[in-house]
Formats: sequence, structure tokens, C-alpha cells
Amino acid sequence: MPGILRIMKRILQIMVNRKVQTGKILLSATIILSLILAPMSMLEAASLKQNKTNILCIWTDQQHLKAVTLMNFDALNGRIGILSVPVFARLEANGKQTTIGLLWVQEGRNGLKRRLEEALQIQIDGHITFDQPVIEKASNLVGSIDVKGRETTLLQAFEDTRTERRKDDQDVIRAMAANIISPSGIKKVPRLLWLFTTQVDSDIHPELMLRIYKVVSHEGPTILTKKALQGKDYYQDGCRYRYVEPTTWKNIMNEISA
Repeated sequence: MPGILRIMKRILQIMVNRKVQTGKILLSATIILSLILAPMSMLEAASLKQNKTNILCIWTDQQHLKAVTLMNFDALNGRIGILSVPVFARLEANGKQTTIGLLWVQEGRNGLKRRLEEALQIQIDGHITFDQPVIEKASNLVGSIDVKGRETTLLQAFEDTRTERRKDDQDVIRAMAANIISPSGIKKVPRLLWLFTTQVDSDIHPELMLRIYKVVSHEGPTILTKKALQGKDYYQDGCRYRYVEPTTWKNIMNEISA
């Protein structure tokens, strides 16, 4: 405990030195202290005003879209569902077929959010946009992760998911969670929180991320489910596409949170 408090003090001092807004400093201090003092059970999570929260997670390399993920947090059962959406997945917009990647280029984040809401028939409550340097910093901070005897990193896991080199996404995401909620991992949380509050473009209140962390810490990594959006892949003019059935778009978010 004293070690974590020292880390928190150091992070807050860095924020002051770098002239981070006072509100963010106070917010970070409050969140870190609440993390240290008490875990959150599913019963506490269920008391939140909104039962289901959907968060759009976007991974970019400057203006280039690398990956899109949707996270669903169900406060009633404490489950967290994660859906990986390929950038080459096709969907309909204004009566025409397009892709996730093209929507990003043509309509930006707000347009992509709106189209995903229509296809998935959900409300997206906010976004988190990670640029490549932030992913690299977080990966270096978390360090190596053991996935059933095989070592990987956060960055490598993200790349393997993006390129579909790996099919055990759920094992990896649970291993990551186990790493971060471990006694050694919890010491890294204040620094990860600092990254989130200062270097990530998001309209999600950090307190929500803390609540999710606390549920995972209390209930264990098995409450996490991750799936990739499935469909039929094909190539046209040298480009890869994935056709996804309308019923798949409609039902997938319920499936990952069941």
C-alpha cells in the first residue's frame, strides 16, 4: 500500500510539473484512492444508473485506422463483452455498401459511431481513441503477459488480433486482465490511469474505467468475453472484404454480453 501511495504522489507531481489541468489532477487522485481503498462487487456495479454501457474503442496510427473494438459493460451481471470489428467488414450506409475503414476516412469518428449504432442496433455511449505511441507506452508499462505458457505483450496481442494471426483472443484478454489485477500489476494501474487521463482522446469518464477495473478485480478475468465479428471473406480488385449477415450485426452484442 505505501508503495502505491508513493507512485500516486509521484504521478501527481509529474502532472503538476507538466501543467496538466487541475481538474485532471484531482480526478486522478480521487480515482486512485478509491481503487486502493475498495474493490467493487457486481452488486455495487448493478446500482449504476445505466445497466449497459457500450464504448467504441479506436486504434489509430496518426490518421490511419488500425482497429475497431466495441466494449459492452453490463452492470447487472458484471459481465464485460468485447467485440473486434475488422476494418474491412462491410455494412450498409445510405443504401450503399461500404466498409468500416472507408467510413472512417469519409465520415470520421462520429460517422463511424453512428453507422455502427445503426448496424448493431445499440447506443454507443462514448469513445476511447488510442494512437500508436500510447499503445506502445502501455505495452511497455504492462510488460510481458503469460498466455497458457506463451509470452506476449499488449502491443503484440493487439497486432495479432488486428491481422487475425491468433484465434485465442479470449484467452489473451483474460490473461491481460489477470496480469493487471495481480499484486504486482496493481502497482502499474496509477501509471496506466495517468496515460488514460493525459494521452488518450476520450469522452469516457475515467471513473467508469475504474469501475470496470474494480469489477474485474473482484470477480476475476472469467467475466470477460471477447469475439471477432464473423462473416464471409472475399476479395475484389485486390482488396479484402467481409460480408456480415444483418442478423449477425443485430445479435452479436447480446451474444457477447450473455
